[in-house]
Amino acid sequence: MTRTMRGILSLVLLAIASGCHTPRQPTLIGPTRPISAKDYPDVLETWTRSTQIYRGLDNKLFVTATFHAPELRRAFAVAFPEIYGHGGEITKRELVDLTGDVEQYNNFFVAIYTPVMKWNDLAKADSIWRLTLIGSDEVAVDPKEVVAIKIDANLRAVYPYVGHFDKVYLVRFPLVDAMGRVALDDKTTHFVFRIASALGEAELRWDLATDPSATPTTSPHEEPVEKAAPSEVLEQEVGQ
Repeated sequence: MTRTMRGILSLVLLAIASGCHTPRQPTLIGPTRPISAKDYPDVLETWTRSTQIYRGLDNKLFVTATFHAPELRRAFAVAFPEIYGHGGEITKRELVDLTGDVEQYNNFFVAIYTPVMKWNDLAKADSIWRLTLIGSDEVAVDPKEVVAIKIDANLRAVYPYVGHFDKVYLVRFPLVDAMGRVALDDKTTHFVFRIASALGEAELRWDLATDPSATPTTSPHEEPVEKAAPSEVLEQEVGQ
């Protein structure tokens, strides 16, 4: 079973097990309702998006990103001891302890698959990819830091969509742009995570409810896609 299929089935089956539901439209300012460990799959789905880049019939990139929103951190803090044991140092620091300067950034956990291994280089200073976070007021910021993360069983439990051929990263965007304008705040109606290179461009979009009590709406889902083991040989130079 491919990584995309595993990830989707993990979320869908857990949701079905707790009863049929319509995915919620997320909000940056709540909700204040109590959260239990069993809510974690739904909250993870709410804050996760996936998309692909194709050139003709050839796939160039598959990306899944989870925004570390306050709600997700709350859900993880509750689910952490009940479901995932000791979790792992990365998820513990990012989602529970919030040590260092974690809260000084808008943080995303990103899983990337490319058919050619050399293309999967987000953490390199000369990466072929440009990442941008864009708020609803068109305030755009580039990452302050992109950190490559080692994949282990604990990480896969927290982010079940991570597959065998993926590389994963923590992407930190500053809260404000060079002019001091805030990228995301309580008035933000949507935001976009953009990834672009000579291979193509893709956007992951989160539409937000500004009212925590807003009526739930359906969030987009991606169809499962077959993936081959990435090649170690670059077939053509890009982004030079």
